[in-house]
Amino acid sequence: MKQTKRTTIYTLLIILLFGLALPTQGQNNPFKINDSLYPLYLRANYNRKNHICLEQADSLRRKAIRLKDHKAEILALLVPLKYQITKQHNFPAVWKASQQVRKKAQEYNYLQYYFYTSTTMANYLLSEDRFDEAKELMQKDIQFATKHKHPYGIQAGYVALGNMLMVRGEYAHAIFYYETALQFSQEHMQKQERSTIYPHICNGNIRLGRFQEVVNAANEGIRYCYSEPTKAGLYGYKAIGHFMTGDYANFKKSYQEYFKRLNTVPIIATEYLILLNSLYAISNQDSVKYQEYKNKLSGLLRKYSSYAYYSYNGQYDKAAKVMNKIVRLTQNGGNTNILTDLAGMRNSFAMQIADIDKQKAANEMAKLQLQLAQLQLASNNLEISNADRLKKLAEMQNGRNLLALQNQKLKSNKLGVSIDSQKKLVELQKRQYNMQKLIMVAMAAIALLLIVGTIIYLKANKKMERRLSKLSKNLTHTLAELNIANKEAQHADQQKTLFIQNMSHEIRTPLNAIVGFSQVLTDPSFNISDEEKSDLTYRITENSEQLSNLINNILDLTSIESGKYQLIIEPADINGVCRDAVEEARSHVAEGVMLTFNTQLAESEKIETDGMRVKQVVTHLLNNAIKNTTAGSIQVNCSKNQKGQTFITVTDTGVGIPQDKQETIFERFGKLDQFKPGSGLGLEICRTIAHKLGGDVYLDPDYTNGARFCFFFGKPEGKAAEV
Repeated sequence: MKQTKRTTIYTLLIILLFGLALPTQGQNNPFKINDSLYPLYLRANYNRKNHICLEQADSLRRKAIRLKDHKAEILALLVPLKYQITKQHNFPAVWKASQQVRKKAQEYNYLQYYFYTSTTMANYLLSEDRFDEAKELMQKDIQFATKHKHPYGIQAGYVALGNMLMVRGEYAHAIFYYETALQFSQEHMQKQERSTIYPHICNGNIRLGRFQEVVNAANEGIRYCYSEPTKAGLYGYKAIGHFMTGDYANFKKSYQEYFKRLNTVPIIATEYLILLNSLYAISNQDSVKYQEYKNKLSGLLRKYSSYAYYSYNGQYDKAAKVMNKIVRLTQNGGNTNILTDLAGMRNSFAMQIADIDKQKAANEMAKLQLQLAQLQLASNNLEISNADRLKKLAEMQNGRNLLALQNQKLKSNKLGVSIDSQKKLVELQKRQYNMQKLIMVAMAAIALLLIVGTIIYLKANKKMERRLSKLSKNLTHTLAELNIANKEAQHADQQKTLFIQNMSHEIRTPLNAIVGFSQVLTDPSFNISDEEKSDLTYRITENSEQLSNLINNILDLTSIESGKYQLIIEPADINGVCRDAVEEARSHVAEGVMLTFNTQLAESEKIETDGMRVKQVVTHLLNNAIKNTTAGSIQVNCSKNQKGQTFITVTDTGVGIPQDKQETIFERFGKLDQFKPGSGLGLEICRTIAHKLGGDVYLDPDYTNGARFCFFFGKPEGKAAEV
């Protein structure tokens, strides 16, 4: 596993080489140092893996000092750093060498070497599995670069953070940092400088299976890129993206463009070159070549190669099985959002699910159609019955016509008809009249039956429609409830995972710093100055306090969620509580910042509340103000509001809080600056305590000179309350 991680690190370093390298122009003395010193630097740098380079670098440094060539002096200090990195597991020596370079780079204002050294050190820590220390180093460097308005340092810092997360398998999080670096470079750097970020974005999106995003990022990078090696790599990524999205024509075009530039110094990693050749063999239906290249791949890239092979050959069932393996493999790497990220590649699963849903709907429709068919059959039977009645009516009409014919014959022979015959004729006419009445009654009855049958049919049909509508609504409601429950379950799982990840990172960061700096302090062979000892001691103390505060917040949160967090209500001196919080925080205030406390409460006044919890809230609000205020003042004011509640404000002249983050900071893990220490739990705990004290904590939206947090509370019911 560790070997795989190291391989991944080295692969990333190959891919990102040109993005992290220092700019060099020209062939003769590209660093623009004294011409007499340049050959000495070349010799020392060439021997950087041999112990002799230390003596050569020291000679170069002394001559550079005599000639007052500050850049050459810094380059001389870089050689021992490179040498120490080649010696595995020698952290104190590497740390000392890096500090010497960073110190001189800052002193002479050659900050590009300061940040170059930081990224080099971060990569070393990463190779030693010291992730949290590397992350902390780059976060501090970003803050330093921001303070000095140094674009190269900011961009390099964000890119380095992305690289670290790539090694951890947190690809989506890594892309966030790459895109942050890109956004910054778009505003502050040249187009050709930001083009080096696009290979990072392409690499992350390949790992996530977002192949259309790979194509988009590659196209954007090619548009701005002036470097042929970088452009070669981008064409390689573009080719992979085109193939995996099924655009085989553009795949071959991009593949050819990549190989045109391959001789210019290949920027794409070896594994990706093998993957490209694997895809090219698939497109040419060369199974032998494909198997040859596939056997050289590993991990996700091998799975992607298999997925591409089965998809290209129409073996979608096998492609689906490979996709499941990709999902599991990526989840094991720590990326909990991979199911969403790979949605576009899981069409076969979506189609299967859709087919199941369609079958269910078809079954329901079949039931309805059966019911309608039964109703139609009843209607048909009614129509057959009516048809029989009409047939009988027609026969009766024929009988009436025959009678009329006979009557006509009688009229033609009336001279020969006797009186008896006339009587018979009258009788016959009466019978005929009665028959006509009977026929009319029968026809009216049939018509009535038709009308009643139609009404029954319409009512039944309407009832069926209402029933179908009700079933549809119930089904929709049930599906909505299931969807909500599913989302809630997913959210709960994500929250749990997020909590574990955040707490793991937040705890390990100060802990690793304590261990690392303690190693430097306790190593008898490691000669450091008193100033350096004082600095390391301060760092250990600072990280210890951070770790202690974090653990206390976690314990408080655990007590809150378990219902065991108690508030002890008794008379409390709020003025004394606030003064204690202010005095304890005074030692942490930045130099030049004025911290004051003002009160309008009577000194003898006691308030029924939990004084310890009030102090906890005020202390946390003060710590937030101290972290974000480097100049000006911090004021704590205590008074009563219009409702007679105790009202405490903490006002600072710091950086302030943007409008869009004024509510999110009260959410769990809500932080204004993700790079500053802190768990993101404090404000949530403060608001929970305030609610149980009969009040609230909120941010004053009308204050614009920094930030002002307002905390008020009343008199809770009872002597004790449980959260």
